[in-house]
Amino acid sequence: MRLLALLAALVAATVVPNAPPGIGVTAVAALIGAAAWTQARRTTDLYVFGGLAVALALAPAVLDAQWVVWTDLLAAWVCASVAVGGPRLRAISAPAWSVPRLPALLPHSSSRAVPVLRAVAIATVIAIPFAALFLTADAAFAAMADSAPRPELGSLPHRAAVFGLVLVAASALALAAAAPPRAVGQPPKSRLALLEWAVPLALLDLLFLAFVAVQLRVLFGGDDYVVRTTGLTYSEYARQGFWQLLAAGALTLLVVKGAARFARPLTTRERLLRDVLAGALCALTVVVVASALHRLRLYEDAYGLTRPRLAAEAFSLWLAGTFMLVVALGAFRRAAAFTRLALVWSAAAVVAFSAANPDARIAERNLARWQDTGRIDTDYLSTLSADAVPALERLPASLRAEALDPIDHRMSSGEPWTSLNWSRARARSLLADD
Repeated sequence: MRLLALLAALVAATVVPNAPPGIGVTAVAALIGAAAWTQARRTTDLYVFGGLAVALALAPAVLDAQWVVWTDLLAAWVCASVAVGGPRLRAISAPAWSVPRLPALLPHSSSRAVPVLRAVAIATVIAIPFAALFLTADAAFAAMADSAPRPELGSLPHRAAVFGLVLVAASALALAAAAPPRAVGQPPKSRLALLEWAVPLALLDLLFLAFVAVQLRVLFGGDDYVVRTTGLTYSEYARQGFWQLLAAGALTLLVVKGAARFARPLTTRERLLRDVLAGALCALTVVVVASALHRLRLYEDAYGLTRPRLAAEAFSLWLAGTFMLVVALGAFRRAAAFTRLALVWSAAAVVAFSAANPDARIAERNLARWQDTGRIDTDYLSTLSADAVPALERLPASLRAEALDPIDHRMSSGEPWTSLNWSRARARSLLADD
């Protein structure tokens, strides 16, 4: 485990700084995962969440959009933490709790790691003069060496920081995998009487029901109804309230969780009442989120699709799916499985979002809007990543140049092989054919 963690840190210090993320970052993630794998207990969670972490860690080698890549890497870390620590909130921070135990990993005189480290040092000293001879003797070998990433003196502090961060992360994750699982405490007994939880849930249901009724009138009333009742245009109305509706949906998750934890019914009828009230709240929240999503789509039709708007759209769909999961688990009396299934659903949603190629989706939606309305913002499209190039290639010559020339310029500088990325390679090939 120590050698794998050390290797991960060395590779990261070599390939990560001063280069676009590519296959090298995926390799570092694989080494960190391997260090944890050697210590982990073979459980279903290890295979499920470990598999999701692997899928997410492939993003740097496939996609060019950095906002998607770093989101995937963060989600991969969360999945890896859950894979070794179990589906509970504390598992996500389990590697952090393992950091104080890192000094125990330092090799001592009787450690088997000492001969290995000594062998590496001796081999390095011996190999240096031979490498120098080969580099000066053969131009082809020297050219190959020139393409390999080499640390520059000015980048050494950055590389040292990356080395230390990855070494700590890999070692802490492996220690978390080796630690025995802690017992999860039982939820506290209910301190809420029937009226104390039934009345708030019923009131929320009525409030959500009233809001949904208004939304249905707006939906069927159209532009005329909105202008007559609010004085706003349809696009202005669509813009207002989107984030508030999403916040209401997210807060409802806390309410439902609180009802499950503190409102413990004493009889079958009370249990049925709680489930009906909470289930109705979840179903109404799905309608509220659908209303928010409808507003967002209207705004996108008027002003085009951007990264924040696509991310908000994806979050809306995730939130609606989470509530449908809550309703389904409640109907089948499987509420105890919510945490595990919610984590699986969330990780799978991030994988699906990345697989949909967000920047390409943004370009395609803006092209469709241009075909319908004749309006297009090439300045914004030119800020997208290489993922959008295949879609933008379909623009007419003048618009294509405005959108693609800045992207082509950003990719013009050479990259080491450790930054190999499928999307950038495909984009360079398409742009070279123009």
